Amino acid sequence: MRFIDLGVVTPEFSVCADRVLLDSHRSGDDDVLLVYSRDRPCISVGRFQRTEDTVNIGHVKKKGISMVRRVSGGSNIYSDENQLTYSLIISRDRLPASRNDSFAVICNALVASLRRLGVDGYHKPVNDVLVNGKKISGGAQARSRSAVLQHGSIILDVDNDAVTSSLNDRKKRSYDGLTSVKECLGHMPSRDVIVDSIIAGFSEAFGPIVKGCLGNEEVEMIQRSADLLLAEVVQVH
Repeated sequence: MRFIDLGVVTPEFSVCADRVLLDSHRSGDDDVLLVYSRDRPCISVGRFQRTEDTVNIGHVKKKGISMVRRVSGGSNIYSDENQLTYSLIISRDRLPASRNDSFAVICNALVASLRRLGVDGYHKPVNDVLVNGKKISGGAQARSRSAVLQHGSIILDVDNDAVTSSLNDRKKRSYDGLTSVKECLGHMPSRDVIVDSIIAGFSEAFGPIVKGCLGNEEVEMIQRSADLLLAEVVQVH
């Protein structure tokens, strides 16, 4: 499995990286584990979600918060530079056939990663990771005939006011608020330490992971897609 750290990127580049690498996997590329942070506040809109259902449109417009539609399903979420997103693109035959069981395998890989940081989390079915009843990560999936993409945000630090001001939560939560790596540990580990923990945790579940980077052609394809997306961003009405 290839590992790629994109660093800090625009919301448009991040969602397009997921799409391009999933398409490349369909064409025969290897499994890949990707991590990135977004360089600005953003509403990540689930593939089948409507913005008016859960987004506080007036606040988002006032604050100039970006909005992008991701390839996966699930709820609309708020993200910013204080979250680290992982994205695993893997052959379906390496996971259980059941969607719920595949969530469990991947979420437990993240639990192992957090444990290496000293954060004692656990998987809350279907797709959350909690610490002491509070959410530290949620995941979503997109599935093709040959591959599964699961990505999710790891909350490093949390601005609860920004989250609650941006989203209208109309669903009964399966957790008691949000927590973060910083809150759990009392300090913020370096990005290198966090990334190494993610690699180690996912290696436990999926075997050797080799650090790499995007190729020039991949960067060009992602950037071209991101440029097009800027002209087709989720509209805020």
